[in-house]
Amino acid sequence: MKKKGILVGSIFILVVGGLLLFFLFQHDQEAKKQKLLNEKKEQQELVKTIENAFAPLVVVTKESKLYEKNGKKYQEIGTVYKGVELTLEEEKITSNTKYFHLKDTSYYIPYQNVEKKTESEQNLRYQKYLPQEEVTLKKNAVLSLNGEEKLTLSKELTTKVYRKQGDTLYVPYFNQLFTVKNEDVLTRNPLDLSSHTEKVPVLVYHFIYLNGEECGESICFHEDQVTSHFSYLQETGAFTLTTEELKEWIKGEIELPQKSVLITIDDGARAEKFIPFLEKYQLNATLFLITSWYDTEPFTSPYLELASHGHDLHNPGVCPGGQGGGIKCLSEEVLQNDFRLTREKLNGTTAFCFPFYEYNDYAIEQLKKGGFEMAFIGGMQKVTRNTDLFHIPRISLNSTTTQEEVREIVEG
Repeated sequence: MKKKGILVGSIFILVVGGLLLFFLFQHDQEAKKQKLLNEKKEQQELVKTIENAFAPLVVVTKESKLYEKNGKKYQEIGTVYKGVELTLEEEKITSNTKYFHLKDTSYYIPYQNVEKKTESEQNLRYQKYLPQEEVTLKKNAVLSLNGEEKLTLSKELTTKVYRKQGDTLYVPYFNQLFTVKNEDVLTRNPLDLSSHTEKVPVLVYHFIYLNGEECGESICFHEDQVTSHFSYLQETGAFTLTTEELKEWIKGEIELPQKSVLITIDDGARAEKFIPFLEKYQLNATLFLITSWYDTEPFTSPYLELASHGHDLHNPGVCPGGQGGGIKCLSEEVLQNDFRLTREKLNGTTAFCFPFYEYNDYAIEQLKKGGFEMAFIGGMQKVTRNTDLFHIPRISLNSTTTQEEVREIVEG
């Protein structure tokens, strides 16, 4: 009996032990399975996090190192600062993705240091300018945006210069125009500028009238006439300038291609009707607005710059001679108040057009005191590099000006 009891006890222990081992094995398998599920979930969440940071266009969210890939290792190559936009290469994202590849470069940036953007804030108009020279920048040259350091690279960088202001050069990188000092230039090579323009026409329009409307003045333009002019400018690839770009060209800071032109519109009456045509043909124009006569709101368009035609100076018979524009003789106090009001309404514009095209030395002196940096007159000739910034001539068009005549002005 004793032996039988021992046998039964042994069997019981074996059964219990076996069950215990089985349950422990099952628990271990469940734990491993759960661990795998958790790891898979974590990987999926990580991939989602990385995917949420990726976009064709991103912006740097904090100071970050840039890297180049050497085999399987990433080596530090430079530093990029908050606010710089970057374009990324499309790539398959996995849980092992640690860096994004910058398009058209050999550089990488940690994915944690960028966030996606839907639209660029950068102005790419500089790409229309002609590059003036090719330069090689020293190692660790400082590239800045709006006066703030934004990028340094621990190797030499070869790029092109699109604008010069004193000892400051403007060079493109990552589709942005950075500034760099002359002292950071190692070598420089001039580029061919044979295709640059030597003269820029400034065209003058006044009033546009549409089908079914009438206008008997010589400075009225029928919509078919405007369509004819603007379609030619678009089809010929004309570069339509801003007043600031014209000023920079006169000062020798930028080089412009042939068929560069500044379109101007005077006064403000019916000027909003030009906007659909400017937007359709993607042409820029400048409206010299009489700010006491017209509000600025109707003229809102990315293709229409607003500059000053004075606040309340477009009144005849105020001063002796000509049509008697007041800018020639009104007191300094009156003129400076007028300039202050018009610039406040026009976001501080520094471009002015003389009412009736009338001016004298006193008017120019007052404009300069009032913060203006350039002024437009008549003259029926093109602008050159020798043009005085306060005597910028314009070519007036009229109701009979044909497309061919515009062509002769632009290309002649």
